[in-house]
Amino acid sequence: MAESKVLYLQKVKNQNVSHILHKIWEHEAISRIELVQMTHLTSGTITNLTQELISHRLIKESESISDSVGRKRVNLRFDNSYYYIIGIDIGRTSVSVVLSELTGNIVDTVEYGTEGITNPEEVLALIEPYVHKLLGQAESRKRKVIGIGVSIPGPMDQRTGKLINPPGFPGWAGYPIRPTLEERFKTKVFIEDDARTSALAERWYGIGRDGRDLVFVTMGMGIGGGIVQNGRVLHGTNGLYGQIGQMSLMTHGGAGAAISYDCWENLGSIPGILKRWSGNGDFRDFIVQVRAQEPHAVKVMEDTLRMLEASLTSLINLYDPDVIVLGGKLYPYLSPHMEAIVENVRSRVFDFVQERVIIEKAFYGQMQSLMGAVALVFGHVQENPLLVLGAD
Repeated sequence: MAESKVLYLQKVKNQNVSHILHKIWEHEAISRIELVQMTHLTSGTITNLTQELISHRLIKESESISDSVGRKRVNLRFDNSYYYIIGIDIGRTSVSVVLSELTGNIVDTVEYGTEGITNPEEVLALIEPYVHKLLGQAESRKRKVIGIGVSIPGPMDQRTGKLINPPGFPGWAGYPIRPTLEERFKTKVFIEDDARTSALAERWYGIGRDGRDLVFVTMGMGIGGGIVQNGRVLHGTNGLYGQIGQMSLMTHGGAGAAISYDCWENLGSIPGILKRWSGNGDFRDFIVQVRAQEPHAVKVMEDTLRMLEASLTSLINLYDPDVIVLGGKLYPYLSPHMEAIVENVRSRVFDFVQERVIIEKAFYGQMQSLMGAVALVFGHVQENPLLVLGAD
């Protein structure tokens, strides 16, 4: 019974501290008086918990401000002076590593090409010396690496940290990425698929910082999505929530041609576009042909844009987000058409939400999933601060 009471009190403390951290992050800087008003916790609880957060160097007191009667208030904000986060992005053609401060400020980063490498051990061998170097840097600077976040193509088994046959990612099926990295680096590792980490980058460091609902769409060698509702990324029963690339699209070759169905990823990703183009060359050659107004290439691009419009319309109707964020390697080639795409999408949704259709580009661009790996760890700190404070 006593142990159950201790666990209950720890759970309550974790929830209260998490609530405080969320409010500080949402407002960037906030006073204790404002925290009492927003959290409905007592002033004594706020004082005790914020002092503990300060002692663990998770937050700090910042500049004082004066209220209407001239008394000084001390603001609280996140402290960047002690904790580091390491982010790792393992993609289909490259692997990247970043060292970041707690609030997303980049300290160091590196990228290696992995074209043609399908053995996970060979990929990890590229980054292992660099990660050890970053861990050594943190130790020499008397800083603590609070965790390592990994962004990698899914799907995956969150319980075991193993990948489940990710499409277009040969050699990685069943690979125990999380336990392998934890053994090698002796640091807590968090893992998530790259579409969801991209959404988390937006949730914690970008347009979704205030906790708004958003859908992140990443388009490149594949098409994936991350759904954030009430500030949290969603997974679903089998971890398949947000697998938007698997939405079925109807296609036809013109008058009299048979109607066929295929998923958005097979049609609208870079490999799908090249397959429909059937030209000689890679994606850069395709874009050259589009810009030269070669009829077939132009038709393929136009069909790609129509697929994007149809898919975005479906996403709005399915998830009703505050904002849709677009990113990935394909996005820069589609961005010149975004104004027309947004207008077409607005014309297809309910009248009363047309003006609330907001479609934005990813905050971090090509570094989105890498910073998402950092945001993955930061989100765990926000939701489970006793990982930092300890269970005392």
